[in-house]
Amino acid sequence: MFLPLFFKNGLPCLIVGGGRVASHKIKILLRASCEITLIAPIISGYAADEVRNHSVRWLEREYQEGDCNGFQLVIAATPFREVNQRISEDAGELGIPVNVVDDPELSTVIFPAVWREESLSIAVSTGGIAPFMAAEIRTLLGGYARGMGKWVEAGGRFRDAVRGEVADSGERNTLYRKFLEAGRPENIDFPVYEMTLDDWLLWLKETSDS
Repeated sequence: MFLPLFFKNGLPCLIVGGGRVASHKIKILLRASCEITLIAPIISGYAADEVRNHSVRWLEREYQEGDCNGFQLVIAATPFREVNQRISEDAGELGIPVNVVDDPELSTVIFPAVWREESLSIAVSTGGIAPFMAAEIRTLLGGYARGMGKWVEAGGRFRDAVRGEVADSGERNTLYRKFLEAGRPENIDFPVYEMTLDDWLLWLKETSDS
């Protein structure tokens, strides 16, 4: 069983391998604004495009012992299990999370299938036992959640207003509950601009009364 985690933007990541699988991981990590270093003697496809765009740093060689140093996430995406195992062991000795593509036994982290809308992310994982199902389930959940991104964005602005004026945690939670009870995105047009807490409270009252 893997614990779902979300990493902060700007994470320094190492990817070993330059083929189709590495390209797929690069695409995912660039969406999260990660800082990517790629080690491979040959690269192709999307990986090569992003190296040319200077979005990815490329070390044109085979993996070497010590290459994992300084990174906070390591991905082994070579076609050779013995190389991937060595990368996994090196990262493990340094306490660095490592993903070995299509090999959960050698991984300490795995990539979920992710659906995003604005600040809302839904991640789906099958724990490595049936990864081919994760994307389909993600799509189904994303269909249900469509439109909730703007709800989350509005919730973030409401939270900022509450935290700026209300010190008591119990009172804050009461206000958060009122926001959640105001309605779902399919029924409400949420404000898209910054408002004071008084403005929000008036909006909540008008929404509840309508």
